[in-house]
Amino acid sequence: MQVQLDEEVWEMADTVKLEDVIARVSDTAHARGCLVTNLQVGSRALTDRDLVPSVLSQVAGPLGKVIATSQPIQSIVESGASSAQEYGRGLKVDAEKLVQAFRRGEKRFRQLDDWFGRLADYVEWVELARSVETADVQSTSMVSWVHKVVAARERSDLVEIADLLEFEVMPRLTNTP
Repeated sequence: MQVQLDEEVWEMADTVKLEDVIARVSDTAHARGCLVTNLQVGSRALTDRDLVPSVLSQVAGPLGKVIATSQPIQSIVESGASSAQEYGRGLKVDAEKLVQAFRRGEKRFRQLDDWFGRLADYVEWVELARSVETADVQSTSMVSWVHKVVAARERSDLVEIADLLEFEVMPRLTNTP
């Protein structure tokens, strides 16, 4: 089967699993300081949300040619900085509302879980920016605090969730890109 990343083309066995093909594409892009920004398998465009075990475990050959494009990580970070700042501000506003609800004793776990999904996208971008040492990125990672909030969520500890959001996570949303 044929695999293409930007202008480079190579062959892989038709019997290899799609996860192995994508791993090679990703590793090749990363070695160049790039990230895969578009992925097409056969006639189907795939996003990271499509890459679930049932898709990744398929034999790649019958699916068709894999075509991927990449962009330098630095340019992705730079072009996304203002959008990421705006997204972070929106997350902070939503976190403030959650903190107020938890302080009132309201169990807003569904809203918290939705917020976590959006926060995961933001943290992924922040960690990417940290990896290319963008000047505006705060030196302290938010990841450890997010794990603590998740643990408090699992225990349904409203006070700890509110405290962690208010005093640990929200300030980092303000100080990151």
